[in-house]
Amino acid sequence: MSTTKNRILNKALELFNEKGISSISSKAIAEALGISYGNLCYHFPRKDDIVLELYLNMQEEVDGEFKLMHEEVMNFDFVLDRLKVLFSVMYKYKFIYLGITKVIRHFDHIKQHAIEQDREHKRILSDLSDFLINNGYMNPFQSEKQKDMLIRSLLLVSHSWISDAEVFYDGDENDKIEYYMRLFFNLIRPSLTDKGKMGFKKVYV
Repeated sequence: MSTTKNRILNKALELFNEKGISSISSKAIAEALGISYGNLCYHFPRKDDIVLELYLNMQEEVDGEFKLMHEEVMNFDFVLDRLKVLFSVMYKYKFIYLGITKVIRHFDHIKQHAIEQDREHKRILSDLSDFLINNGYMNPFQSEKQKDMLIRSLLLVSHSWISDAEVFYDGDENDKIEYYMRLFFNLIRPSLTDKGKMGFKKVYV
């Protein structure tokens, strides 16, 4: 990818995160970069092309973190550490999560991709929960439905925490991701064994 194209994407990400998709035009991005509108359009003819490219970059990074958790999982500490990185990646692209409904409605193929990604993340979380149970970190589920409900709750928080933070979080900005990580893990806490709770305390006292 060319240097100019990367600069456009980085500046667009910064501006979209700061002011939202609808408030920023391609011309505004070009002006902020100090390049001509024609130069920007050479790389991205429409603003939609920039949004789509950033969305695909985000999905690639998020998918990478989920797959790393799945393929390299060694212990509970590893799962906790990778989830912290995952939340940081999500926040890097916060404009997408703040406007996810609009983005998905605007791009039909993104909607299908998002649905497929959600299914894959559900499968990975299911495998991770099996790992935690088999290694004594979590108590077994009483039913498959209970397992499905917990996984859906975890995905719901991961999809929506940025919107909640944008409106309701009133703490230190530097603690924002940490706060929502704790909220995420509090969904898991009741299912942990004593071994799991000890692992939990290594990250959250």
